[in-house]
Amino acid sequence: MNYLKSFTLTTGEITLFILRVLKSFRMAFKNWKLIVYHMFEISQESILILVFASLFMGMVSAYQIAYQMRDVLPMLYVSTIVTQAVLIEIGPIITGIGFSGKVSSQISAELSSMKVTDQIDALEVMSIDPIEYLVMPRVAAAVLIIPFLTLITEFSIVFGSYLISIAALDITSNMFIEGSKKNFEMFQVFGGLIKSLMFGFFTVILSCYFGITAKTGAKAVGRATTLSVTVSAIAVVVLDYIFTRMLFLW
Repeated sequence: MNYLKSFTLTTGEITLFILRVLKSFRMAFKNWKLIVYHMFEISQESILILVFASLFMGMVSAYQIAYQMRDVLPMLYVSTIVTQAVLIEIGPIITGIGFSGKVSSQISAELSSMKVTDQIDALEVMSIDPIEYLVMPRVAAAVLIIPFLTLITEFSIVFGSYLISIAALDITSNMFIEGSKKNFEMFQVFGGLIKSLMFGFFTVILSCYFGITAKTGAKAVGRATTLSVTVSAIAVVVLDYIFTRMLFLW
């Protein structure tokens, strides 16, 4: 019963926090320099990890698909299945999980450290809204930069699949390209980007919430970071299901 009560209260607090953040977007133009700064910071922290992981994800995907369908369908369809899965599912989810692991931990650690050392209270004393100054620029930066990171991730996965298909699966370059074009629709690209936008928004929102609401004490920063990464990863999976149903199945 206590867990249910705690979950309900936390959900309500996060909802009110999201409303405050959305309201603060009216000050986005005023804080555009902070937004640009956080865009570069987020991309710098994420891009190498995403590219490295995506290349090997593409290689594994090509191997697995070729193994499963070797006696069922022509090898031409390896690239078809990889491309479809990457645009609709794998690309956005890899980017979202990467965000929840790297970016959210960094943001929550920064904000919780500021909370523990009374820096956020100092901002309030100076009549500076922490939501407008600390949270909104990070959320706006994540929403603006994550579509580009998703596209880079998707390209890296397909490229990794392309390399292993040519090197180990006896699939020619022309065969791979022709297979990738089959059943391709631009809506698949936009649908995946919409999902990634939601992942970026909620991941950073949750990270900022747990960072700003951190309690005092030596363990506060670690607890806030752990909660941020855990809840963000769960949120990515849940949102993935919801938006997959909304965009591609209904």
